[in-house]
Amino acid sequence: MKPLKPTLLVTLGPTQEPLDAMRLISNRSTGELGTMLALKLIHSGHSVIALRGSGSTADSAELIRHCEQVIPFACTADLKAALENLSAELLPIIGVFHTAAVSDFYLPSAGSGKIPTSEGTLNLTLEPTPKLLPLMRGWFPEARITGWKFEAGGTKESALEAGLAQMQKYHTDSCVVNGPSYGEGFGFLDRSGRRDHLPDRSTLCEYLAKSVIS
Repeated sequence: MKPLKPTLLVTLGPTQEPLDAMRLISNRSTGELGTMLALKLIHSGHSVIALRGSGSTADSAELIRHCEQVIPFACTADLKAALENLSAELLPIIGVFHTAAVSDFYLPSAGSGKIPTSEGTLNLTLEPTPKLLPLMRGWFPEARITGWKFEAGGTKESALEAGLAQMQKYHTDSCVVNGPSYGEGFGFLDRSGRRDHLPDRSTLCEYLAKSVIS
């Protein structure tokens, strides 16, 4: 039997939470950053499995050609099930890059029909989606896990502090910080105390491919 190759997981793109058979809640993620990262890792010689949101608009042709596997997901529950299945397969997962933009809320009562339209207002009660990053360590105990922290309120320093808090809380190894609070580019943090600034997506992907997984 051919030995299994050490493999990296990259989650990318948005989740899409249904409101009914026709409508959904999503976000502005295109999946471009995660696609760029997955391809950079592949071109650096790594075996990669990509979990790709069906709402991604970034071109996936090259990703599909070169990835070991591209697993589609729609909602948060789909992504969670896919990660659980990969964990159960006992693959030699050595790294996880959780770039997917997971929706914060979903509608538990979403059905297969269509919410009736009217001229009045519509009130829906949304509930928080399950957080997936806290579960990664249990699923992939030997992997180097990198999370993302998008911060829209506060200062650059408070965004970096939020990234450090995320690592400590969820037992991850490193964190990429971005968003309006951080400003242009990306911040990278890890448990060794390293703090680096990457000015753009291309530089970030190259940095992660070279520095995070040896």
